[in-house]
Amino acid sequence: MPRIHYANVCAFCGRTGRPFLTDFTVEDGFFIDAEKPIADGDEIRTVDMRGAFVMPAFLDVHAHPEGLAMTLSAVPCTPPEVRSIDDLVAALKKSPNALSGEGWIDGWGYDESLLAEKRSPTRTDLDRVSTTQPVWIRRSDYHSAVVNSKALELAGIDRNTPDPEGGAFGRDEDGNPDGRLIELGAVNYVEARARPPKTFEKDVESILKLGDHYLHHGILVTADMMAHRRAPGQTEPLALYRAAENRGLPVEMNLYAVWTGGENPEGMEDFSDDEKQGAIRYAGVKLFADGSISGRTAAVRNPYVLPEGAPEPEFPSGMMTLTEPVFRAAMAFARRNSVQCAIHIMGDRSIDAVLDWLSTESPWLSDVPSVRLEHVSMMRPDQLEKMLALPIRPALTTQIIFPFAEWRSYHAALTQKDFSVCYAVKTLSEKVEAMALSSDAPCTTWSDTDDIFVSLEAAVTRRDSDGGYFNPSEAVSIGTALSLYTSRAALVMPERGIVGAIEPGARANFITLSANPFMIAPSKLRDLRVTGVWKDGKRLLG
Repeated sequence: MPRIHYANVCAFCGRTGRPFLTDFTVEDGFFIDAEKPIADGDEIRTVDMRGAFVMPAFLDVHAHPEGLAMTLSAVPCTPPEVRSIDDLVAALKKSPNALSGEGWIDGWGYDESLLAEKRSPTRTDLDRVSTTQPVWIRRSDYHSAVVNSKALELAGIDRNTPDPEGGAFGRDEDGNPDGRLIELGAVNYVEARARPPKTFEKDVESILKLGDHYLHHGILVTADMMAHRRAPGQTEPLALYRAAENRGLPVEMNLYAVWTGGENPEGMEDFSDDEKQGAIRYAGVKLFADGSISGRTAAVRNPYVLPEGAPEPEFPSGMMTLTEPVFRAAMAFARRNSVQCAIHIMGDRSIDAVLDWLSTESPWLSDVPSVRLEHVSMMRPDQLEKMLALPIRPALTTQIIFPFAEWRSYHAALTQKDFSVCYAVKTLSEKVEAMALSSDAPCTTWSDTDDIFVSLEAAVTRRDSDGGYFNPSEAVSIGTALSLYTSRAALVMPERGIVGAIEPGARANFITLSANPFMIAPSKLRDLRVTGVWKDGKRLLG
């Protein structure tokens, strides 16, 4: 590959505090020092970029690609199309499977706080869609769902069925299941017993559709944070993604296997060396300490706010879905396999518990943090100081898209005092270097969850989707926000070489944007678009 000199650019190198570049040089897929001697006979080609804004390609280090692929063929149950349960029923009735009368009728993204009725749909509502076909809609947080009577029947759930571990079946006043699947334990119960097994070829085709999506979003590195490894009746995700890679999927991916070993450190099969190598690989194991704030299942210190006249909820302070023995077993597995342990942890009560458990753990990885804490939605100042004093220094991810898209849920669920500590991006980023903003796509009530420019605007302005403010003192500069999607995101999980930066020795993964984000109004950041993508020096888009 010839040496290419990209001239006439305005380039953000991915690291704050560094000057913008006016040119850079690429050779053999890497950024190099322009003064590096060139071999006799080799050529140097100059490309005039005509003043384009250039930056490192994005890393979205917490996402769910399989779920994202599913949204491409399921019914969106989000605003602006769906604002009531009647709207939701009407939208589901128009799905291809509903019209054909065959298969499951799938939807995604509902949030009861955004529906006119201010309640969750139930099986009775979904029976209006169909009584002969199973109907399944995922909640926006992807931790809970609602199904109709046919789906409950297929799963063998009735009033005598006990709640599964790590979840609960919603029930009506007579104790009968009402179709709500509360948290992952209940969702997985129905999925395992009722949904037909997927075929490998259809799954590969579904994942391949994400290729253009990722390129147009400027994302070349991502993660599957909920890989179900060799689950009965399910496709092995590593094989699925590697097959898609062989057929042209351009994105690299770290997989985090959901821990299924219980309290036994050897309760899950060890990773092989091959499974931990390559562009698609296992990088860790995943635990769930609690649920979500918008779903009122995150474990919080103070009970959730109740609407006037509302009945006492089943879990007034959310749900801890992790015990210390399970935590210790998963940590031992991660240590033995030399992979990370990632922990979903939203509420401050679950953060309290996990920080206590981490206090006796020491790191086992030298190149990246041994532990990742995911979301940390309500990490308070006392908890941050406690974390910084631990022998093990976790990496952090957080998702500013949640309060942006789900502000109604957050305001309805939390007191103003509790809401004021949510998503403290500025405070966290000033104290923790290995930190990333990420999307958790598709797990929120926004139609394009991993549109990074929306998250950038929310981080810089602290405005929600209806124009209100949330904790403006936690706003960060555009440079910091971009670094949390590039160079600093690259510190959160293992990478192949140096990514997220334009500097000698780094892989030449870079993008061009439709405008310079440093030169436009913060309220216009969401209007930005990716106009070109290069991976390892090869142009893939634009």
